[in-house]
Amino acid sequence: MTGFVVESFTPMAKNTLIGFATVRTPSGMVFHDVGVHRQGGSMWASPASKPMLSRDGMQMRDAAGKARWSPIVSFADKRTRDRWSAGVIEALRQQYPEALS
Repeated sequence: MTGFVVESFTPMAKNTLIGFATVRTPSGMVFHDVGVHRQGGSMWASPASKPMLSRDGMQMRDAAGKARWSPIVSFADKRTRDRWSAGVIEALRQQYPEALS
């Protein structure tokens, strides 16, 4: 995918997370709070998600104690998601190269 525009990038280092981006797609759709991650030589983008809440309003955790999240946006398949992620990373590389150094 080409034509993505990263309208803003806010660095925030935590585990694999390196920051959050606001991304406009060629169709005009704007994704806010896109998580940008790096682990080893791999980078990927994840659309925003929301915490999974229990009936009492507390964030749910898995058996290992890790917080559980629900997607706000999803993709038809892994290939589409991977293409979207690659488009975000390429736009970030072009428009905010310092974010990836």
